[in-house]
Amino acid sequence: MKKIAVITALSISALGMSTGMSFADYTLNILHINDWHSRIESNNKYESTCSAEEEIKGECFGGAARLVTAIAAERKKLEGQNVLLLNGGDNFQGSLFYTTYKGKTEAEFLNQMKFDAMTVGNHEFDDGEDALAPFLDVIKFPVLSANVKASAAAKVGDRIKPSVVIELGGQKIGIVGAVTNDTPELATPGPNITIEDDIKTITAEVEKLKGQGVNKIIALTHVGYPRDKEMIAKIPGVDVVVGGHSHSLLSNTDPKAEGPYPTMVDNPDGYKVPVTQAASYSKLLGEFKVVFDDNGVVKEASGNPIPLDKSVTPDPQVLARIKELGAPIEELKAKQVGETTAAVDGSRESCRTRECTMGNLVSDAVLDRVKDQGVQIAFTNGGGLRASIDQGKVSMGEVLTVLPFQNTIATFQLSGADVKAALENGASQLEEGGGRFAQVAGLKYSFDRTAPAQSRIRSVEVMENGNWVPLDPNKDYLVAANNYTRQGGDGYKVFADKGKNAYDYGPGLEQTVADYLGAHNPYSPKLDGRIIDVNAAAQPAETAQTGNGTAAPAEATPAVPAPPAESNDIANTPPAVDAPAAKPGDAAPTETAKPVETANPAETPASIQAGSTHTIAKGDTYWDIAVKAYGDGAKWRRIARANPGQEVHRLLVGTELKIPAK
Repeated sequence: MKKIAVITALSISALGMSTGMSFADYTLNILHINDWHSRIESNNKYESTCSAEEEIKGECFGGAARLVTAIAAERKKLEGQNVLLLNGGDNFQGSLFYTTYKGKTEAEFLNQMKFDAMTVGNHEFDDGEDALAPFLDVIKFPVLSANVKASAAAKVGDRIKPSVVIELGGQKIGIVGAVTNDTPELATPGPNITIEDDIKTITAEVEKLKGQGVNKIIALTHVGYPRDKEMIAKIPGVDVVVGGHSHSLLSNTDPKAEGPYPTMVDNPDGYKVPVTQAASYSKLLGEFKVVFDDNGVVKEASGNPIPLDKSVTPDPQVLARIKELGAPIEELKAKQVGETTAAVDGSRESCRTRECTMGNLVSDAVLDRVKDQGVQIAFTNGGGLRASIDQGKVSMGEVLTVLPFQNTIATFQLSGADVKAALENGASQLEEGGGRFAQVAGLKYSFDRTAPAQSRIRSVEVMENGNWVPLDPNKDYLVAANNYTRQGGDGYKVFADKGKNAYDYGPGLEQTVADYLGAHNPYSPKLDGRIIDVNAAAQPAETAQTGNGTAAPAEATPAVPAPPAESNDIANTPPAVDAPAAKPGDAAPTETAKPVETANPAETPASIQAGSTHTIAKGDTYWDIAVKAYGDGAKWRRIARANPGQEVHRLLVGTELKIPAK
């Protein structure tokens, strides 16, 4: 109750001096963004780069040019008042501008916006100090984080400060920064930077500021909305929290919001602390007003984020500069790599909590690429998927926007028990939407989100010889993942500690996906039930993703793109689809799921002779023909290889197939 005690003492002292004495309130206007993620250009509804056509239609959001316009407009509106512009971190990573310029473009536009302070986010450490140090060389405002400790050997030197004091309207405002504690798992800060506990370091810095007579203190954090509410806002002496990291939409009008804007939290010292965040990707500019009494206690806080949509005209000079900076990468961005028959959902909401079509695409592409190595299982961390792809032609630029981290495919051996442990890690942060959620291929699993973390996985099966079989905890499996998670990123410590014979330098993930789209053109996104939430109202196996992201009834067995005809590796066997649940009294199912559309048995000949030919009838599939010819549907690839002119998933009725001998 220290703050209340100080207030009481000051009140008594003031009354003793003059009963007629009164103090004026102090009003502070705070503008803020967080998790910009290099969205230099504007975003479309899929959170990827907006096209010129979409701009004309008014379908674009955010981008540097809109930010410059909106910030200038709000500053003009608030002219003569006390205004702070704050940045909640993660300006790096997420577009080709970062891939190409490694932070220089972000620094240029952030300087132009004239922020008063920013905290570092975990993505500022993605390329270690090699990108962060040059960024700090040119940035013209304080960069903060109380829990970042750099050694004498660090390239960043002492340029990341724990806090800053800004004098504004005759008052001192203390701003303390912090980054998420698990930054070493999420990024690569390197050997010369240590991330200490956020609560401990913020608390110490707040006490230091209070000792300097600062009684208005803002925690500028990159730790996530849940932690801001539950921990940061309850640190004695913290008056306001401006956050980032969880991409949380807070609003008083949007029904999809995670909470009100600002969210008022009770501090143990007996006062309310406003907590704010402004979603991500510069779609919103946060703006709220805080009224302090003379003792630094928040009396009231109000506001609402400003949508940076078609109502905000992009600054023409910034657009011209973006075009100039973008010229060297336009050729790469424009290269068409494939086409999709529907939108591929890579949204944060989907890919960090359940099976998503982008997770299936990337995982399938990885597994397909390493098929000749005998790899059976592929993992993709949901947080590594940074955007969706809309229906139609797909450019390399779009693929790079989805996969901006320049990861490579890593392969290694892992026991079945450790595969399950990895899945437990993936499901351990469902409540926070943690990026570690496991998208998979060659594997299917179910989980119970209501169970305690590390005990949520209910079943795990692996594709072997065309069938799903239970994971063997004692067997070693060949596994593929990206090099980031293989080295322990996103909490996958089990990969780093238990993986054997690891090789982290395979093909680039983005090129792997681009090649896969080209080989399966047009690509049809699918949800096939490889990840089941046992508490979900509807399972993914029962729905398919439509072009607008909504769920629609799925066919009994979704069509699956054809594997290369030359392949005989298990990695190319398409995932099976669970059959509908049996009703009481039904006969037990005897067939496994098929890789292509289910044939109509009435139209399939009773027997097909191996070593002969077969005329394709309506409803035929390679699987069913293999069952008739060899008694084993898994041998369908033998027929596919013998008939290279046929599309595996679109057999042409009336044409003749060669049926190889047994």
